[in-house]
Order: sequence, then C-alpha cells, then structure tokens
Amino acid sequence: MYRLFCNNKTLECINFFEQCIDVETDESLYSSQVFENTLDKIKKWLEDGDENLVIDDVENKILSAVIKKIFRFAPAAGGVVVVDNSVVAIERNGIPDLPKGHIERGESPDAAALREVREETAISNLTIIRQLPSTFHCYLLDGQWTLKQTSWFMMKTDNGFKSKPQTEEGISKVFLLNKDNVNDFLEKTFISLKITLGEEILKIINS
Repeated sequence: MYRLFCNNKTLECINFFEQCIDVETDESLYSSQVFENTLDKIKKWLEDGDENLVIDDVENKILSAVIKKIFRFAPAAGGVVVVDNSVVAIERNGIPDLPKGHIERGESPDAAALREVREETAISNLTIIRQLPSTFHCYLLDGQWTLKQTSWFMMKTDNGFKSKPQTEEGISKVFLLNKDNVNDFLEKTFISLKITLGEEILKIINS
C-alpha cells in the first residue's frame, strides 16, 4: 500500500507500492478518461479535501502517471538511532522529529541518512542495522506540489549519546526517547512518522 500524507490527512492507494513510481510512463495514458478523473480527484483532495481519500480501483500505471504529473519529487533520508533502549530524537522549529534531510545529487539513500544524522545531531560512529519503511508527505512550495519520500534506516552508534543540535537548521535540541516521553513525542510529531514508524519506535523502547 502507498500512503501519502498531506498535513493531517492521508491518501491511501491500496494496491500501489513505491516501486511502481519507477516504471516508465506511457504518455498515451495522459489522454485517458481514467487518468483525468484520477488527476482531478487527487488534486481536489490536495487543495480542498479535509478527509482521507482511498483509491483501490485504478491501475498502477495510471496512478503512477498521475502522481508524476502532479508532484515534484524531493527525496530525503533519515535515521532511527538506537542508544541502548532509547531512540535519538530532535526538536526542529518547535516540532519533535527524527533526524533527516535531503539526498544530494549522486548520493545513495543510506549514505544520505548517515550524513544527515551526523550533521543534525553530531552523533558519530553510526552503523546501519536495517532499512525501515519510507514515509511520503507532500506540501505546496512556490506554487508546485512537492512530494518528499524519506527513506528511513535503523542505526546504532558505538559512541553513546554525545550530541549537539545543528542550530542553523532550526534544531534546538537533541534528546532521547524513552518510556517516559515517547507517547508525548508520538502525539506531537508529524502524523507520517507516528503512523509509519511509531510501532517500531515503541518496540525498541519497550524491548
């Protein structure tokens, strides 16, 4: 399933997966009525809708074409850093978050995730344990709908919790999530993180 977040609402494409985006688009699809109807439905949801939207009756190749038509893509990567039975979190512009950032040209998602975590938290000696589910959220930037896919990786560090916030990126603090504060974090962070990674975070903390 492909779940796209816009503010606090979601678009769920039941039979669609992120790999479908990589399939080359047949331009003849742009003239089909199903393409037009799906394009209008998703645009209306983005611009005017305040409820969740579910799509389960549109072919993957058409959904892929619609998504590519609407959005500019901004790939990012980040880390769920495990320190003992805690998880490293940040506060960015007043919102609790996990360390993440844009993937640079020619950079792989895992390399970008390691770099962004180091830059935003100053935590070093990071090692990737495994890849986690990606999050997808969209926002309007300069009149263009932008879709940010964030590739997430579980990481560990051999240096313990030695951190410093990257203040020039709006990060005011780096802190550890534990049993005392994790529920508050999940309530106040972005809904995409809560729904996609919340269970994984709780599993680490409660292990």
